[in-house]
Formats: sequence, C-alpha cells, structure tokens
Amino acid sequence: MAKQSQQAKAALDIIGYLLGILLNLVFYAVVAFGLYFVATNVYEFSYQVFGDRVCEAAPGRDVEIRIEEGESTMEIAEALYMNKVVINKYTFYLKVRLFEYPIMYGTFRLNTSMTYDEVLEVITDLSNAIPEESS
Repeated sequence: MAKQSQQAKAALDIIGYLLGILLNLVFYAVVAFGLYFVATNVYEFSYQVFGDRVCEAAPGRDVEIRIEEGESTMEIAEALYMNKVVINKYTFYLKVRLFEYPIMYGTFRLNTSMTYDEVLEVITDLSNAIPEESS
C-alpha cells in the first residue's frame, strides 16, 4: 500500500510539473502576443503622426472643407476624418497639437491623397482659402 501511495504521489508530481510548464508556456505566449499587438499599434499610430500616410492613392478626390472661426482642433480633425482626408482624427489632432500649427478659418480645397503635412500646409495658409462669394 505504501508503494501505491508513492507511485500516486510521483504521478501527481509529474502531472503537476507538466501542468506548470504548460501554464508557463501559455502565459508567455499571451504576453508575447500582447507585446506584438501593442508594438504594432504604437508603430502604426506613430507612423500616421510622423509618416506620409494617405487615405486614398493618387489622384484621390477633391473635398471642400469649411473651417469656422472658433472651431476646435478636434472638430476640424473630425471633419477631415469624416471626409476621408485623414486616416485617423486622433493622430491628426496630435500632430497639430505637437507642432502647434496655426489653423486658419475659411473654406479649403483638399484631396484625399494628401499627406498630413500637405493638408496642414493648405489649412495653415489663408491664401489657400477659397474666396467667399458675396450675395
């Protein structure tokens, strides 16, 4: 009986050891996948802010955007995003805030194949505004 008890204890020890290894492997796999997911998303977000990402390949399509006086940067980013001029309103907002671009108000003609820098080049220069028609 003592021999059976020792064998059962040894079997339980082996099963416990194997189960511990399996749980460690699962844990490290989940951690590795999580790190990969976070790293790829951080890279994509950063590339949208600092890279040359566009919504559509050239020639794209022209879009007129009206920026009202007093409109917030996030409202402008939302309008650009809704018109598919920028890929992500948050990355555009961050770029404007980081580099303190002075956005002008008026109506601007933009293209969906423009980079963030090209969009900002247009909307920060009042001479690019489409003249208002007088009634």
